[in-house]
Amino acid sequence: MIPVDEAQALVLDNIDPLPAETIDFAEACGRLLREDVVSDIDMPPFPRSAVDGFALRAEDVASPPARLTVVGEVPAGTLPDFRVGVREACQIMTGAPVPEGADAVQMVEQSRWVGTDVEILTRVASRQNVAPKGSEVRKGDIVLRRGTRLDPPAVAVAATVGKTRIEVGPRPKVAVIATGDELVAPSETPGPGQIRNSNAFSLVAQCRAAGAAASFLGVARDDEASLETLIRKGLDFDVLLLSGGVSMGRFDLVEKVLETFGVRFLFDAVRLKPGKPLVFGLRDGTLVFGLPGNPVSTMVTFELFVRTALARLEGAEDPTRAHLCATLDKELRNRGVRRAFIPGWVRTGESGELHAFPIATRGSGDVVAFSKSNALLIVPEDIDKLEAGDDVRFYPLDSFLIKEDIWQAGRNPS
Repeated sequence: MIPVDEAQALVLDNIDPLPAETIDFAEACGRLLREDVVSDIDMPPFPRSAVDGFALRAEDVASPPARLTVVGEVPAGTLPDFRVGVREACQIMTGAPVPEGADAVQMVEQSRWVGTDVEILTRVASRQNVAPKGSEVRKGDIVLRRGTRLDPPAVAVAATVGKTRIEVGPRPKVAVIATGDELVAPSETPGPGQIRNSNAFSLVAQCRAAGAAASFLGVARDDEASLETLIRKGLDFDVLLLSGGVSMGRFDLVEKVLETFGVRFLFDAVRLKPGKPLVFGLRDGTLVFGLPGNPVSTMVTFELFVRTALARLEGAEDPTRAHLCATLDKELRNRGVRRAFIPGWVRTGESGELHAFPIATRGSGDVVAFSKSNALLIVPEDIDKLEAGDDVRFYPLDSFLIKEDIWQAGRNPS
């Protein structure tokens, strides 16, 4: 049984990123950028008006009100064919090029028409409401850096600089196998001793949320032949995930069958709670993870190990998710010598500080309690208890910023 940090390092040290692929930028949201993107233009490409109003010379309105002759109009998307002279102005729209001769724009709210002239009611400083050419980005500047996880603003940047084909990390192909005679399909009513198969579907969902292409190959029964059939298929993928069958019981056959396929194991137990029986191995470029069968253990070990492995396959140089810190609102205990990752809720206090409290759970099979969490609260190996008011590190789940406080609203943490 090895420490969590050592296990994570072993996983990452044994992964080479997959070859990059080039795709249309419009399909790149969520993908990992594998090249620097540079601008092919200055931005803005001309002095640009930041408001609707009047382009003018600031010195002409130093003593308002000032009446100016309107010599033209510049809508967005047009290039002015005139210049603004002494005591002249032109009507201009947001985003339009500022004509030569003008050095400022006064917003329309600070003006009024007087016949065909305009009266400017307040002063405006030189360069006010004007974005100079190249003030945002210069031609040749890097606008997106290699290693960026592309989001909607990044797609907009690619469009702005004309980067229509973009090099990204591929979506790792993941095979998911659930194991156990007790499993039935979610559409079935479980009989005596049976449970519905949730692990396969949570793993597929986690893989897809992490940007991977996941396929559920089926349920392997507790016999070697069934396992062999599905594992043989799974070893054709970049990553093979198996849930269950990796403990010390009589029917825990996963490691034995994997050995027959030549899988080289790097570890088979981690000092982690939940998730001690965790197997990681390699076989001809395929990463093999044997995850524990309890639903919460399955999802926690995916977060800590598989998610980082998928990111490294995409090309991420630092694929680990950063831990954050909050003030603990309720005592948190950890029995034993394993690092604990406990389902919890993190919220923002009145002054913007983060507060965390554990969610009551019946153990690593309590998937309903886990579904109420937005974070995993961390209790180190060498600490058996954290008091209310202590700082607690936490691993933010995908739902950290978006999950509504519907379970905890209106009641005290319990």
